[in-house]
Amino acid sequence: MDFDAWKVDLKSKSAFHETGCRITVEGNPRQPMGLIPTNFPAGLTAVEEARLLRCGMKAIVSKAREEHMKTVGSL
Repeated sequence: MDFDAWKVDLKSKSAFHETGCRITVEGNPRQPMGLIPTNFPAGLTAVEEARLLRCGMKAIVSKAREEHMKTVGSL
């Protein structure tokens, strides 16, 4: 499994993995206060679930910071 295969939608504050897993963040996507994971693939170990969450959160935060820098840089 490619743990980094995430597509981020900042409007919905969510990231979607190719397996169907979804992570939605609460609060500011650059500094989330919480997260709601859904649709974990069956058969993952606890370590794999944690890795999938970590990679998904990294994708959301990275995309949010990238978009913020584009906005700040254009001022």
